[in-house]
Amino acid sequence: MSEITYQEKVLEVEPFGIEPIPDRERHGQISKVFTIWFASSLNVVTWFTGFLGIELGLSLKYAILALIIGNLTGGALLATTSAAGIHLGQPLIPASRQAFGRTGVTGLALLNLINNIGWLAVNLVLGVMAMQKLFPVLGYHQALGILTVATVLIAVYGYNFIHAFAYWMSILMGVVFVAMTVIAVRNLPVLVAGAQTAPVGFSPWMFLLTVAIAFSFQISYCPVGSDYTRYLPESTSAWRVWLAAFLGTIAACIWLESLGAFTAMLGLHAGPMDFFARLMGVFAVPALIGVMLSVMPNNVVSVYSGALAALAMGLPLKRWTAALVTGGVAALLISFGSGQFADVYKNFLLLLSYWIAPWMGVFLSSYFYRGRVPLGDGQGWKGILAFGCGVVVSIPFMSSVLYVGPLAQNYLGGADISYFLSMLVSGAVYLAITRTRKSPLALPQF
Repeated sequence: MSEITYQEKVLEVEPFGIEPIPDRERHGQISKVFTIWFASSLNVVTWFTGFLGIELGLSLKYAILALIIGNLTGGALLATTSAAGIHLGQPLIPASRQAFGRTGVTGLALLNLINNIGWLAVNLVLGVMAMQKLFPVLGYHQALGILTVATVLIAVYGYNFIHAFAYWMSILMGVVFVAMTVIAVRNLPVLVAGAQTAPVGFSPWMFLLTVAIAFSFQISYCPVGSDYTRYLPESTSAWRVWLAAFLGTIAACIWLESLGAFTAMLGLHAGPMDFFARLMGVFAVPALIGVMLSVMPNNVVSVYSGALAALAMGLPLKRWTAALVTGGVAALLISFGSGQFADVYKNFLLLLSYWIAPWMGVFLSSYFYRGRVPLGDGQGWKGILAFGCGVVVSIPFMSSVLYVGPLAQNYLGGADISYFLSMLVSGAVYLAITRTRKSPLALPQF
């Protein structure tokens, strides 16, 4: 029997990649599932997500209601993919080869890599903005280099270090954002006054779009859900893992997005960092430090999961080398400019759902239909066909900067419901194809 090489060691580079984790290496605590998603969501990107409902013309109560609905539904799916990790013992994209085959997994892994690089870029830009606000002598590329090196270093150490980092950051950032919440609430008289001229109406399509944005925020992490649970012992309660992930992500997201909706009504028309500086007044410096640090857990998740995605593509790299490449590519991409933050961010979130939602439909149908199946190759054409059907059916309902479907434009007021349709259709098609074999339904035990 091989000797144990990793287990609980924090200051040792993780030796495993996308292969199933051996039983002797299974370890961890359910509480760490809560903190990884709490820390990853507790950042200013989440805060700014709450702005979007108000900017779309919803009143405060409808904006917050839409955010809650989107987070609850999307968070439930993220929790499900997290809970799947204890059964699968490996990342979800490689585990999807039962449904998609090797060719399908390679394509999905590429999309997942792009997904993680995109998230890393979005968060790095905000971190750089905060660092430059604090240290004006730093140039853009200097600040970018510092944040990228710090992020990649943590990701290189891997699973145990990331969970330890997220645990302490959830405490530190929790305290920081509680303080920022208290300071923001002190502006409540201004908020109430601003509410008199703020949006007071209700549009079902803008309500649906706000739900979509919050939902997209959550499901964008679904492909990496098991990355942070695959080391847990197989005997661990899947229900408790599900609950820990669900509560971790919705607690942070509903809290900060609701706060974002409140502060959006202040009408402070400024860039992201100027907004925080004006909102926090004499506490601007510690607030900006909090902003800079808050993006770190999410960035680490993006680099680590991006590295696993690169390995799932079949690239001949070690995990830590893939982490270096992922971080370097993201930093290189955002070295070349920026844009309108709110518009770019909104459309980025919606764009992510176009592949994640149909993949989720197929994966969940396969997972719950087959139960605990062997992780060998399946008949990939079934998953690819179902995935394609989901995408094709959803095209008329898409609404993004790249393309607006005729049904979304003419009948839905610009709202985007394509991800709901693609998930339902792809899952139903895959289930219909698979059930023709008359196999019994085998639900994993939660």
